[in-house]
Amino acid sequence: MNTNKNKITIVNYAFTGGGSERVLCNFASLFSQMGYQVDHIILSKKISDSQVDKNINVIKFARSRSVFCLFDLMKYFINNRGNIIISSQRHINLIVLIAKVLSFSKNKIFVRESTCYNLLIDTEPFLKKIFIKLFTPIFYRLSYNIICPAEDVKIDFLQSYPYLNYKIKKIYNPIDFNSIRNESKKEEDRDLALPQKFAVAVCRLSPEKNLQFLINAFSRVNTKGLKLLILGEGRDRKNVESLIKNLKLQDKVILLGHVKNPYSIVSKAILSLSTSVVEGLPNAVLESIALETPILALRSISGVEELLKNNKCGYTIDTDDSSIFASKIDEIISRNIRINLLDEFKSQYSFLSIGEKFEELF
Repeated sequence: MNTNKNKITIVNYAFTGGGSERVLCNFASLFSQMGYQVDHIILSKKISDSQVDKNINVIKFARSRSVFCLFDLMKYFINNRGNIIISSQRHINLIVLIAKVLSFSKNKIFVRESTCYNLLIDTEPFLKKIFIKLFTPIFYRLSYNIICPAEDVKIDFLQSYPYLNYKIKKIYNPIDFNSIRNESKKEEDRDLALPQKFAVAVCRLSPEKNLQFLINAFSRVNTKGLKLLILGEGRDRKNVESLIKNLKLQDKVILLGHVKNPYSIVSKAILSLSTSVVEGLPNAVLESIALETPILALRSISGVEELLKNNKCGYTIDTDDSSIFASKIDEIISRNIRINLLDEFKSQYSFLSIGEKFEELF
């Protein structure tokens, strides 16, 4: 364990936007609580009112695209030699590693694989796909470690880069249980009137989240008075809105966009739903378990099964039939199932446990 507390730098796209961004925000809070000096670099120009620990030094590059931050990162590395650097998402990891080379930095770079990327890469824009395929085998060798949050993510990565096995470490996403519980007890936005009975899906509005399947399934749900609240934004919003309109579900499926405090909503939901076809270790599922809200998820190639502990914390289903998924929703709600937060779950995903694993690497 490292007793000399180095400065840690978190390189993040934004404070909000998706699970990967929230994980890195948790990393920043975790390391600050452990006594490290933390710089939290935000690449995007997106403004957020997210609350940040006052001990964390936020640095905003405010660029329209991550690649435009290359020279900002080079300058930062030159002026901050010896820092431990942590980033996530493949394209951002590559930009960080390229900046390391061009600045002749000897900083330890920990890159985090956020998802099973082989299943996602063909959905990326052409130039981004070429960039990733060309530079991953070159620059990932220069990382200190490659962090995989779930076994499926590790397996997926090694299918393409088996020679990097020696760099991989599996470390789960940290969950700040106390903070989530405290936030869940706060009142939600006063302008937001929650339905009496609702399920919730917290996700980016993008193709891999498979929202077309979820909405089609919800059109077949028989539970009287049940609404679906979808929390998140993304490039697929217009397509999602169009499907909701075509199925005449405007009063049943509600898009809330980004919500400042999703925990107060998730804690009141009777069911949390995930229909992603590709994931890493889904943060929305983790947080639902922390709030003791039952989960129903598609058995995608991801860390979902690893999280749900053989249905102790929720249910997975292997189907591409939305009517079967709808029937499972009705079944779970009719049985009024609740889950108990497992001590085993808390010990695996707590700040203390994850912090200890990182310090073994530092």
